[in-house]
Amino acid sequence: MKNMLAKARRIALADPHLSQFDIHIEDNELHLCKEGECFARLIADDPPGVWRMAYFHNLERWEYLDITGTLEECLAFLSDNPHYLFWEG
Repeated sequence: MKNMLAKARRIALADPHLSQFDIHIEDNELHLCKEGECFARLIADDPPGVWRMAYFHNLERWEYLDITGTLEECLAFLSDNPHYLFWEG
């Protein structure tokens, strides 16, 4: 999981939308946060190398997105859909 964290951070740092967020490990998930508040989760799934996503909808509840893919695909989806990155903290 530490390798996936390092990879996610490298991808995020190269992206103008994702670079402002911190990524850390929580259990078997990668959490995207700003100012200590988590707003998106990448959840390791089966088979290995596949991830699914959830985001904190309207700061009220976790909502799962109907997308699974590689780590790169999931981060690209978040970057291409910045409304999932909206956060007022």
